[in-house]
Amino acid sequence: MKKNYSFRYVKFFAIYSMVFLWAALKVNAQCPTVNDPAPTILDASGYTFADLSADFVTDNGGGISWYSNSTGGTLFSSTQLVSEGTYYADDNSGACGPRTAIVVDIQVNRSGQPLDGIYCSNENPTVQTYIDDVLQPNIPSGGSIEVYYDYELTDLANSTDPLSDFYTYYIIFVDSLGNKSQIEFGDTIVVDSPADPTPSGSQIFCSDTNPTIANLDPGTTSSFRWYQSLDGFGNPILPALSPSTALVNGNTYYVIVDDFCRSNAVSVLVNINQPVDAGTSATLEYCDDSIPAAPFDLFDELGGTPDTNGTWSGPLPTSNGNLGTVDISTLTAGIHTFIYTVPSNGACPQDSANITITIYETLTSGTVSPTSPATFCESTASASFDLFSLLDNEDVGGQWTQGTLSSDPIVPDPSTTNFTGLTPATYNFTYTQNLSTPCPEESTTVQIVILPDPNAGNAVNQTFCENDLATNSPFDLFDALDGSQDNNSGTWTDASNATISNSLDLTTLTVAGSPYSFNYTIDNGTCSDTETITITIQPAPDSGTPVATFPDYCEGSAPASFDLFTLLDNEDQTGTWYVGTDNLGATISNPVDLSTYTANTYNFTFDVDAIGTCDDALVTVSVTINPLPNTGTPIAAVFCENDLVANSPLDLFGQLTGEDSGGTWIDDDTTGAIINGSDVDLTLLTIGSYNFTYTITNANTCVNSSTVTVTVEDAPESGTANTPVEFCLADITTGQTYNLFDLLTDEDQTGTWSDDDATGALTGNSVALDDLTQGTFDFTYDVAAIGTCDDVNVTVSIIINDTVAPTAAATQEFCDTATVADLVATGTAIQWYADATGGTPLAGTDALVDGEDYFVTQTDATTGCESSVRTQVIATIYQSPNAGNPATPIVGCNNTTIDLNAGLDGTQDIGGTWYEGLDNTGTVVASPTTYDVTGFSVGNYQFTYYVTANAPCVDDFTTITITIEAPLSAGTDNVLDVCSNNGTTDLFTLLGSADVGGTWSPALASSTGVFDPLVDALGTYTYSLTNACGTVSSDVVVTVTQAPNAGTDNPANICVIDGVTDLFTFLGSSAQSGGTWSPALISGTGAFDPLVDTAGVYTYTVTAIAPCSPDSSAQITVTISDSPAPIVLDANPEFCLVDNPTVSDLDAAIRVTGTISWYADATLTTPLNATDALVNGENYFARQTTGSGCESSQSVEITATVNNVATPTLIDSDLELCINDDPTIMELTVNISEYDSNLNNVNWYDTAIGGTPLSSGVSLSNDVTYYATLYDASTGCESSVRLAYTTDLTSCGELVLPDGFSPNGDGVNDTFDYNNLDILHPNFEIQIFNRYGTVVYKGNTSTPRFDGTSNQGGIGKKQLPVGVYFYIFNFNDGTNKPKQGRLYLSR
Repeated sequence: MKKNYSFRYVKFFAIYSMVFLWAALKVNAQCPTVNDPAPTILDASGYTFADLSADFVTDNGGGISWYSNSTGGTLFSSTQLVSEGTYYADDNSGACGPRTAIVVDIQVNRSGQPLDGIYCSNENPTVQTYIDDVLQPNIPSGGSIEVYYDYELTDLANSTDPLSDFYTYYIIFVDSLGNKSQIEFGDTIVVDSPADPTPSGSQIFCSDTNPTIANLDPGTTSSFRWYQSLDGFGNPILPALSPSTALVNGNTYYVIVDDFCRSNAVSVLVNINQPVDAGTSATLEYCDDSIPAAPFDLFDELGGTPDTNGTWSGPLPTSNGNLGTVDISTLTAGIHTFIYTVPSNGACPQDSANITITIYETLTSGTVSPTSPATFCESTASASFDLFSLLDNEDVGGQWTQGTLSSDPIVPDPSTTNFTGLTPATYNFTYTQNLSTPCPEESTTVQIVILPDPNAGNAVNQTFCENDLATNSPFDLFDALDGSQDNNSGTWTDASNATISNSLDLTTLTVAGSPYSFNYTIDNGTCSDTETITITIQPAPDSGTPVATFPDYCEGSAPASFDLFTLLDNEDQTGTWYVGTDNLGATISNPVDLSTYTANTYNFTFDVDAIGTCDDALVTVSVTINPLPNTGTPIAAVFCENDLVANSPLDLFGQLTGEDSGGTWIDDDTTGAIINGSDVDLTLLTIGSYNFTYTITNANTCVNSSTVTVTVEDAPESGTANTPVEFCLADITTGQTYNLFDLLTDEDQTGTWSDDDATGALTGNSVALDDLTQGTFDFTYDVAAIGTCDDVNVTVSIIINDTVAPTAAATQEFCDTATVADLVATGTAIQWYADATGGTPLAGTDALVDGEDYFVTQTDATTGCESSVRTQVIATIYQSPNAGNPATPIVGCNNTTIDLNAGLDGTQDIGGTWYEGLDNTGTVVASPTTYDVTGFSVGNYQFTYYVTANAPCVDDFTTITITIEAPLSAGTDNVLDVCSNNGTTDLFTLLGSADVGGTWSPALASSTGVFDPLVDALGTYTYSLTNACGTVSSDVVVTVTQAPNAGTDNPANICVIDGVTDLFTFLGSSAQSGGTWSPALISGTGAFDPLVDTAGVYTYTVTAIAPCSPDSSAQITVTISDSPAPIVLDANPEFCLVDNPTVSDLDAAIRVTGTISWYADATLTTPLNATDALVNGENYFARQTTGSGCESSQSVEITATVNNVATPTLIDSDLELCINDDPTIMELTVNISEYDSNLNNVNWYDTAIGGTPLSSGVSLSNDVTYYATLYDASTGCESSVRLAYTTDLTSCGELVLPDGFSPNGDGVNDTFDYNNLDILHPNFEIQIFNRYGTVVYKGNTSTPRFDGTSNQGGIGKKQLPVGVYFYIFNFNDGTNKPKQGRLYLSR
């Protein structure tokens, strides 16, 4: 055997080796052969690896592939361009082993340079531009260049071709011998040049604006530059001009848009004009009783050298041109401004100067009121008294002084004068008018009398203990005064103001009523003084009274927190509890933990704390603890679920040891299983654990119990078999399975299944349904045992049903309208399909297809199963004839022929026959395409198209209706000439014998032929009729003469301020222009000037033109109205910017008798809103509208001063403060650079706007923003913009924790803490250890501070003993290292 084995092995090895060598030789024989290992390529243009293979390599059958390395490397595509270098040939499988190298040399080398070019569109670049700029330097000496549009090098670019957008060119360099380089790529980009700027070619400036290059209009919004001049090519000569370069009159400047590309330069000629001069403004002042009566020239009042070509405007008309001769004798009190305006000379704006005339009203200081003098007691002198209450009929706006002269000290606020600092005396106050005007001064003096106050002494308040009242009664109330009172003859009153004696019975006073107030009053007839004394009654301590019955508890059930005070009534709970019957024993904390006390009676004594010198007797209470009964030691019982019957009933006493008798059993889980007192019926229990408790109550009502646990453990469950499951064989799909556990109920799925009928379809608990045939199949389940418990096997069944195929004729014939519903088969619940198997059931409405196979099944009504085998039927379909459908009805004229086929929609079969009438019984139409209807009567005619069918289909026909019409008449042409108010005319009546039913063009407003001259336009109106015979028409030419309309009568209330008003606007929108006014106005037109024309009735007349009559006229009744100008009370009011003053605040500076309108300019062309903010130094102009409804023609001028105070600045923006130093607002104040302690000029707020100033002593909070302002006492204003400063109060140096604390409840050092620790170290964590190293406390910002109580679970929440502890404090701030130390806890 060994010899034979060796011979076979040697023979096998020899054969294997021969095969391997043959395969290797065969593979090597397919590798390509390189014919030239170092070729030179003369024409490398577009040269690829495919070209390299074709020129220098032989394909030996395995194909040719090129790589970058001899092994591995990158595989090159055959279409990839070849560059100079070394490449390696292989076959397509890549299995040639070491590859053959080829070194490629290209005669014309690559340029090695970037060949990209960028151009601007306004350079108009071409391909030659690109060659000259970029490619030329790289052309071989004596050579040339080829530029292509495509990679295939078929589209050669022309040198004159323009460059555009972004384009890639394919470039070949050619040497002097015609050798060509490999393709190189060059990209060109043509960037759109910016549009040329479009400035005005000539720009004018005023010399007083010092115009510069920045003032020139460049005519573009793009980036641009200005230049002084251009070179010969139109390019700007550098450098560009600075925006601050001054412009020179007559010079030309050049602007370009300067982007990536530049625009063409555009020139601008500069002309500079000199400004005009209206002179300088002046002011004139008069009292209203001394205004000049004669006219004078305003021009003479101007300062400087004003130009003489100006004009005047103002509240009154002027004459003599630039002289401005004016009569101001009619002006009333107020400010009146006349404006001299010199017009613009082109670039320089107009200039104006004002002559401001102020007319002051002569004001009165009034007369002394009967209420003067005003009398006050010294102590009750008014702190806010209105001095104006002592005057009658005075004008406002005067000055109050303290004294009899206007030069005496000024009273700053006379409406709130403070008299509280005055001593008894008579004081004079004088009110003066016309101090600041040229009007004569007038003064009125009033008096204030201050009387002295009596003295009721000073209070010495009294306090008595509750139990000392009888000893101290009666009490003399004068003993509650210090004796400084004027006398003892005054009056005593109680809190209800009832008069009482100075001898007081203290026993009527109580603690609850304390404190009691009593008033002593001395009255000298005019002034009085009252002093209030108080008497306070303090409580005495109360030990309380023991309750009638003391409690007793069963051992172990006494409360863990028992309040001993519940054993006392009416006690003060401020004393100390002692163990025992006196206060000589040990103290004990209340409440008391009684839960651990053993059976006994315990006494506790309470010693109440004294109040002052008051104390109370000791009081003793007791608590009794009673013993518990013995309910024995329980023994648990465990049973298997299927052993319950054999072990029932169970005597529960057998599960106890050492118990007392006399107790009862309780079914804790209410199972209902306890029978006969202590027996348990186990059969009533299910799987689980159940408790049964034995309870004894002794003579002291103390209760004890023991619980016996009975456990029922689980047994296995085979489950209950369900009804067999049924399947239809036709419904079963490939791979469909069924889970046998779905045929069981309440089973444990831990057993195994067996295939009773050996179907081979069972795998685990899954049955492959597609492995079963028609029939019933059984499967048995054996559940796995639990311990020694098991269950019986259970069998389930699967039923597979099928139905026989229906019968049907193999071939069935139909017409082309047949559907699946027309197929015939015999069976129950027939269903047709397009396929022999599978597929979707066909709908009965599906059309049958000629020659198509159809398949049919039936469904058994009992099993609901469809037959798995289908019966085949072939359908034969015949075509139905089509006579088409009626198309648009034919309408023809009775003088021509018609084509009947045009009456059909074109879908009809050809070859049919036309019949006259509704069917095929009428006369056959011989020539249906040229049917002659000449002479037919007007009306409708029917024709039928009939197509004969082949069996089994039926014939088809379509009937159409043809309408015959006759030619129409549109009547004859006519004309209509009407006046616009002549009413309507029916144009149809002008046509003669026209047929009705036509249309008018253009359409009239009536939508009929009725012409209304008020709404329809004149012109030619055409009446047209159209039918099958054609269109006929007639024209009516309409002319309309406009009726005269002068409008409607109206009133016209014209305000003087309105100036010239056109009365025509009051006639209404219907009035015609071109009429005449009577009487004639000064203007010679309808322009009414309230300064020269008079009020009255003006008649407007429009003359009528034939055929219209008569003339039309309307009347305008004109009235002229004006309002007086407001009176100026303060021509220069001052405001604070922080108060956000608005235009509405200016109303206080004038006397208002109507509605005020404010303007921003003297020409009163810019109205202001009441909410517009005031501008410092700005002039404002006011007019008034009164009951006339007209705004005053004269205005007044107010100059507003809006004061502001700068925002304060910080000395140190990083001010270091510590919260533990209790820093205050004053710390922030002294850090303000502008702070002056003498002026107290800094205010702090806690809001960005508004709010109330904070006191300097207010404590600061950490990380809170405060807001500072500066206060200017001279203007009464503060900063409008506040300085915001956010505090950092954490600069407290090194943390120093205390080395001890005493948590004894005295309110001092009760916790181990450091002030503001949460703020200074918000991330801190602290651990405290006892001397054994055990953590007794952990804390952070969210936990209560350490008060000597442990918060750790292992120790329990309890008070710790006195002694030394250790701590580790972690800052957790990334800066400070943990801190450790020790502390001493004492109590």
